[in-house]
Amino acid sequence: MTCKEIWKEHKAPLADVLGMEVHSDVWGPSPIPSLGRRRYYVTFTDDYSCHTWLTAMRTKDEMLAAYKAYVAWLSTQHGVKIKWLHSDHRGKYTGSAFSRFLVDQGTKWQLTMHDTPQHNGVVESLNHRLMERVCAFLIQATLPKSLWAEAAHFVIWLKNHMTTQVIGDATLLEQVSGCKPNLVGLPKWGQRICVHSSKSSKLQKHTMIAHWIGYNRGSPHIHQIYWPEMRSITMERNVRFTADFTTVYTSPGPIQDLPPITSTPNAISQPTPQAAPQTPPAQSPQSPQ
Repeated sequence: MTCKEIWKEHKAPLADVLGMEVHSDVWGPSPIPSLGRRRYYVTFTDDYSCHTWLTAMRTKDEMLAAYKAYVAWLSTQHGVKIKWLHSDHRGKYTGSAFSRFLVDQGTKWQLTMHDTPQHNGVVESLNHRLMERVCAFLIQATLPKSLWAEAAHFVIWLKNHMTTQVIGDATLLEQVSGCKPNLVGLPKWGQRICVHSSKSSKLQKHTMIAHWIGYNRGSPHIHQIYWPEMRSITMERNVRFTADFTTVYTSPGPIQDLPPITSTPNAISQPTPQAAPQTPPAQSPQSPQ
């Protein structure tokens, strides 16, 4: 049995406007489900801005709902429609419901054969780099693998807020919205933080230790917090970072009942006094034989 050789496509110039061409792919299943029981994710990358939208899914059937949400975001926030959708030829993209939605939207379809990364290099490269960074984040923070979906969302968020060689000095978010992001004081993913609790009584502790795993998608002032003991994720406002990160992110008004964190100086070892050398006892002179 012989297979036809597949030639790699040449790199085409980027699209001229936002929404001209969008690259999409579904990754999964993950060997370990996320905390929300999700095993897949789908990405949509705009060819003009290289901006990426990621949605984690429990099953592949949720892909159409994720695409509709992305189309609605482009239409409402930026007033554009997708003209070309670039994807592989798997069943999740060729279903009747998905095909009818593309026809209703007036979107043209460009399909490639599955298992041919030579013809879908944008998303194949994205998946490779994305999972590399997800693994690095989980290992560095020593957090469970079930947080892979949250780590993937943060990697995409970080990608959209940084510059790339493809589009020059502008960040991907700036290319889409025209707003230059500010990453000063960005926390380290997975680091330990102190979360202020207003429900504690006067005789209980007012802070609890947790891990910071990113910002809320709708508001950069709300933090996503992972609780290892409960294996759950909550949204919090009043958080304080530990001594290894000096910037403090809180709600308006400082936290009054948290003492400042100071580093404990290393104890200086005192030299151990040495015992005085012992003088060997004098030997008595021997009498001559």
